[in-house]
Amino acid sequence: MLKIAVLASGEGTTLQSLIDACANRRVPGRIVLVLSNKEDAGAIARAGRADIAHQAVRPEDFSSPDAYDAFLAEECHKAGAELICLAGYLRKVSRPLLKAFPNRVLNIHPALLPAFGGKGMYGMKVHEAVLEAGAKISGCTVHFADDAYDHGPILLQAAVQVLADDSPETLSARVRQQEQWLYPEAVKLVAEGRVSIEGRKVHILASPHEGSPRIRRALVSLSDKEGLVEFAKGLEELGVEIVSTSGTARKLEEAGVSVRSLDSLTGFPEILNGRVKTLHPKVHGGILLRRSDPRQAEEARTFGIEPIDLVVVNLYPFERVAAGSSSPYNREVIENIDIGGVTLIRAAAKNFEDVAIVVNPSNYAAVLLELEKGAGRLNLETRRKLALSAIEHTAHYDAMISQAWREASDAAEVDAKAEEERFPPSLTVKLSRVQTLRYGENPHQKAALYVRAERGGASFEQLHGKELSYNNLLDAFGTWDAVNEFADPAAVVFKHVTPSGIGTDDELSAAFEKAWASDPLSAFGGILALNRPFPASIAEKLGKRFLEVIVAPSYEPEALEKLRKRKNLRLIAMKTPPPPSHLLRSLGDEVLVTQPDRLVFGDGLKCVTKRQPTAEEEAAMRFAWRAAKHVKSNAIVLAGPTQTVGIGAGQMSRVDSVHMAGEKFAQFLKDNPKPSALALASDAFFPFRDGMDLAAKLGATAVIQPGGSIRDEEVIAAADEYDLAMVLTGMRHFRH
Repeated sequence: MLKIAVLASGEGTTLQSLIDACANRRVPGRIVLVLSNKEDAGAIARAGRADIAHQAVRPEDFSSPDAYDAFLAEECHKAGAELICLAGYLRKVSRPLLKAFPNRVLNIHPALLPAFGGKGMYGMKVHEAVLEAGAKISGCTVHFADDAYDHGPILLQAAVQVLADDSPETLSARVRQQEQWLYPEAVKLVAEGRVSIEGRKVHILASPHEGSPRIRRALVSLSDKEGLVEFAKGLEELGVEIVSTSGTARKLEEAGVSVRSLDSLTGFPEILNGRVKTLHPKVHGGILLRRSDPRQAEEARTFGIEPIDLVVVNLYPFERVAAGSSSPYNREVIENIDIGGVTLIRAAAKNFEDVAIVVNPSNYAAVLLELEKGAGRLNLETRRKLALSAIEHTAHYDAMISQAWREASDAAEVDAKAEEERFPPSLTVKLSRVQTLRYGENPHQKAALYVRAERGGASFEQLHGKELSYNNLLDAFGTWDAVNEFADPAAVVFKHVTPSGIGTDDELSAAFEKAWASDPLSAFGGILALNRPFPASIAEKLGKRFLEVIVAPSYEPEALEKLRKRKNLRLIAMKTPPPPSHLLRSLGDEVLVTQPDRLVFGDGLKCVTKRQPTAEEEAAMRFAWRAAKHVKSNAIVLAGPTQTVGIGAGQMSRVDSVHMAGEKFAQFLKDNPKPSALALASDAFFPFRDGMDLAAKLGATAVIQPGGSIRDEEVIAAADEYDLAMVLTGMRHFRH
């Protein structure tokens, strides 16, 4: 560990940066002595607070400058100092000190030497001279001292842009920021033995750590600052230098974390109201540098590019801001499209062999733990996983933006050609796994439940029962979709992705009894859904009736207490997520994309028979048609105004579905009266008149169907023969 002596004349801000750098192990050294030529220097007080040996020595007490410097050299030797740092030391050092510490005396100057240096050029005078000269670039220089003012071999420099409205004070403040980083960095190079001097040229040797995955410098730039302070403190304790953009840096400084500003790394300020912060060669060069490539390492040294080993970034909250805006093209939303953050993430992920990228605060604790156990290192597998997570993060982010813009375009008036663009040439869907299922459709198949990542979580909560299966979820969502087709209190019993019974009533308990009575045999082991909070009265009525799953928006406390006594019953409380703009179905390597079937009746009902339907018949037809929308094709539904009484589903021929519905209706009539009006609904047109022959035989008096068959006239004529009222909807509701 390098032993350092510091000579200072002023307040000691530069000294403090060295004290901090040694304390947080950025510099592998220790300050053993602070000397000042002024008794009231703030640097002396700082040394005292840091418990560092210190002494104020008046030059006036010595016969000559050489005698004074000889005394200082002797004191430094006594303290065991190996390097002397001049930190705001307003005296020219003389030969006795330089001879005692050859090429071991460093100085920092607030300009880019050899410009704006020499006798009398110190403090604010330097910045005044820079501005008066109209210089566009200033900065600071760390150099080895010799017996001339600001003249020795240059070790490091950092540039600072001179702004059009700069005053000496504002320029000084930005240069000071660079100084507070640059000086410790120079001392670190000396401490690591990486400095070679030939005449007036200083060569910086390769780091013995290059090629090692040990994390020494982290770039932290966060929109979501959850867990930031704790994570940064953990990094600081591990000796990691933290570089941050302005907002993140302020947060860390307020928490007492040592942080280096980004512009001290780049020598360039944030511009364009923060639109450009991290887009700089010194940032991306530091991230993309391949440590194992000697040519790249040499090039990085040539251009002063410092390796960045850890990138901690998350992105502007585009989704949240867009959700609260009337248009994704509004200025505030546009400004929340992250550019620099995405670029940082992709660069770090690309170079995962040398750099770790963390985008999720949930990973902070695990990363810190591995760093602590691994002496500041993350293993390759961890870096690969973090890189994958990062790439998925940016993919989801891009998908959110494209989806928001696409949906905004879809909402606008479009012509026929633009209609095709509702389905873009490429579609990115980000899915997050929320649950691993016991098995898939069959026990030998594996399965999991994913949710669109922008939703943040599943649209349901399981309140009771065993783990949900793949088939449970298919039926639960199908049941929930069906029961929400009805505005009145409704109940739906579902089995194998099709309803077995649907009922509505002013009283939810009555609606449940209607749905169950429709087909009690098929209801066994099915799924029940209600579109109102589940009441205790229905929990009581269930008795010995066996159900796999119940779905409802919520449950009355008494009902929940009763239902939880059934150990084999699963209870789901459904949220109501925003309706999807597209539905996706996998075909293996291909995916079908369609709009959801949201329309019910299209342009209305058109009566095509001689007899008009009665009010009750029309109510029955409307009910049957809504029910048929959720039945597997070919779908036939027999129903009264508020209850299905026979459902035929999934048959290859439509007439077979009519037969099936008739058989279910016959079973229904054994225990229940015939509805006051009986309607038959078909999800698609009747290709032949045989459907009408069977409908009349079953006792239906009204039929609702899309129409559109080449034999429509034949089918209508058959309906007239039986005095049936028939209406056409002009739209079908296939469900495959």
